[in-house]
Amino acid sequence: MSEQLTLLQIAKHCNCVGNINALLESNEYYKFIVNEQLVGLISAKDIPALKLALNRHPVLVIDDTSQQVQFHDSYNNSCSSRTAGLKDLLAFMREQKSWPSLAKWRDELYPVYGDAKEPNGISLYMERAASYNFGIRTFGVHINGIVKNDEGIRMWVAKRSINKQTYPGMLDQIAAGGIGNGIGVRASMLKECDEEAGIPLEIAQQAKCAGTIQYFMQSELGLQPETQYIYDLELPSDFVPFPKDGEVDSFSLWTIDKVVEHMKNNKFKPNCALFIIDFLIRHDFINPENEPDFLRIMDNIHRPLPFPGA
Repeated sequence: MSEQLTLLQIAKHCNCVGNINALLESNEYYKFIVNEQLVGLISAKDIPALKLALNRHPVLVIDDTSQQVQFHDSYNNSCSSRTAGLKDLLAFMREQKSWPSLAKWRDELYPVYGDAKEPNGISLYMERAASYNFGIRTFGVHINGIVKNDEGIRMWVAKRSINKQTYPGMLDQIAAGGIGNGIGVRASMLKECDEEAGIPLEIAQQAKCAGTIQYFMQSELGLQPETQYIYDLELPSDFVPFPKDGEVDSFSLWTIDKVVEHMKNNKFKPNCALFIIDFLIRHDFINPENEPDFLRIMDNIHRPLPFPGA
């Protein structure tokens, strides 16, 4: 059996961008700017395909000298005009198979914040599959489904469907998902509880917000600076979640020790492992006395991000 991962290794595997300032100044990325606000980073490797598509749909303007990408003036009037223009561009790029990520098209729009002139501060909405290419800050919700009794705390663990577009077959929280299509944070949490685990509304409404975690991930998909809202949901002992929308293969109710064992053996989706670490800290399973890397772990699960939020 391979050596188990430490908690710090798990945290840094997800939060793997070491020096954000160096990344921002690197000639390997173009800055994606909307109304003078930095909202993302585009890999220089993705620029040639983007330029070709812009010959057909001139939505964006690329400045190679400053390494900046901005909206063409004719599309930069409002959130709706930017969203519509980028939608046409990305749909064309999908047809042309310009970026491999677009093969994972979701028909789900992610908000890009940063426009103070818009009532909700949203500059535009972007297809989820392209979020890695534009390096925008994304948002999601994760729900810890727990059961308490005299013997302690147990946690429901989901096994992701083998057909999932990302991290198929890996372990996950009882329910989780990105925040998109203009849905609020709590509404997203209730939606995921229902769709992924069949949790009735009257039970899901008992979930309590337990803060956020933030990390800056870099993978073969691209950049993912992300803010995730955490909810703890204490479930009745006789409730059994069930796969409802096909994204989950099965559910298991495990002791915390068993959850930690699987986490250290790299069985969980990377960011899901961060939620478990956060849960362990908040419930004093991990503390400064028993974890020598406590402060470094905290730094890696509460990472400041350079892009605007809600």
